[in-house]
Amino acid sequence: MVRRGLSVLVAVPAPVLLLLLAACWPSYGLAWASSPYPTFTRNDTLFEHMTLHPDPAVGRVYVGAQDRLFQLDRHLTAELQFNTGPVTDSRECLPPITESNCPQARPTSNHNKLLLVDPYSMELITCGSVNQGICQKRSLDSVGTVLFSAERPVDTQYVAANHPNVSTVGLVVRSRPDRQPVLFVGRGYTSSHPPISTRNLVQEPVFSYEETAKLSVAGRLSEYDHHFVASFAQRQHVYFLFYRRDLKSQSREYRTYVSRVCLDDQAYYSYVEVPLACRSAAGKSYNLLQAVRLGLPPRGSGGEAGKAEVLLGVFSTHQTSSTRPSEDSALCMFNLDDLDQRINSTRDLCYTQFGRAEGGGEAAYIEYEVKSNCANLPSVSRLTCQVLILFSPGFK
Repeated sequence: MVRRGLSVLVAVPAPVLLLLLAACWPSYGLAWASSPYPTFTRNDTLFEHMTLHPDPAVGRVYVGAQDRLFQLDRHLTAELQFNTGPVTDSRECLPPITESNCPQARPTSNHNKLLLVDPYSMELITCGSVNQGICQKRSLDSVGTVLFSAERPVDTQYVAANHPNVSTVGLVVRSRPDRQPVLFVGRGYTSSHPPISTRNLVQEPVFSYEETAKLSVAGRLSEYDHHFVASFAQRQHVYFLFYRRDLKSQSREYRTYVSRVCLDDQAYYSYVEVPLACRSAAGKSYNLLQAVRLGLPPRGSGGEAGKAEVLLGVFSTHQTSSTRPSEDSALCMFNLDDLDQRINSTRDLCYTQFGRAEGGGEAAYIEYEVKSNCANLPSVSRLTCQVLILFSPGFK
């Protein structure tokens, strides 16, 4: 059953490229080999994520790796190492894994899928690829000290993608000082779990999500095949960047999208996603986002330095209907204010204009086979997060 008002607004694809900076990069790897900076190396594992202690005075560094967690000091000297794998596991079985309930289980490497600091509770959150992607809370003073781990996790507590090659992104935020922090998660397709969800960090069951606190997909998740690249919070919103199949196009090729949802929105009424297009002056398209960074524009870039945030994204080309990136790449810069305006326009058209532009063409629609349609409500001068959450139109 589809919850009334629980809808996914998507803009009709249109380029929002602001600047193409470069299309190829020289290799400087040899020049870095003699770096005077401190280093930390290990030859027996694969580094996968890194995060920092929230107090700069502490200067501690945490590294998530295949079958390992490392705790380093400010000079990158190892303080602690904790082994997280291999673990007896099978993606076909639900935890806790025993020989009787999962005879096919085998020693399996545990890849670090999420490594996040909760600055409000001063805890380290780690999620691995084994045991259906469950998470733990750990001490910031000792990565080997587990503060919480579900002994018998339920389905809604499976957080990360349970495959080493399927991406998972996340961040810990709270909307206001008087609210409890939550964990926003974006995970690629491995099963029927929602691609985006809001997880409890304080209320029981910890790491679970409420039925409405997710991106609902009525169609088959495997058809969309989300691949998440990054997430971040800015102002009143959380943003996710990912690529997926565009099922409305005849080619069903992969496109890159940026989505936004209000921090306080526990029913995803405010969720909107729009495509990101990165093209060269000659018209060559770079469809697959590989990495992205939020920052401030440099002086002389056309914007006032220090005023408007920009997204710097590295894109690659791809083969039709494939996620395999080519060696061609480009760096594109997007103004965050312009992206917000595009998202707001998409939202407003769907709430007040049946999703139609002035010329009558389709400019916004409800995605993921949710049985809802854009509405024609009276014009609303300011659809803030509070208005969207309290007065959702209840699409029909």
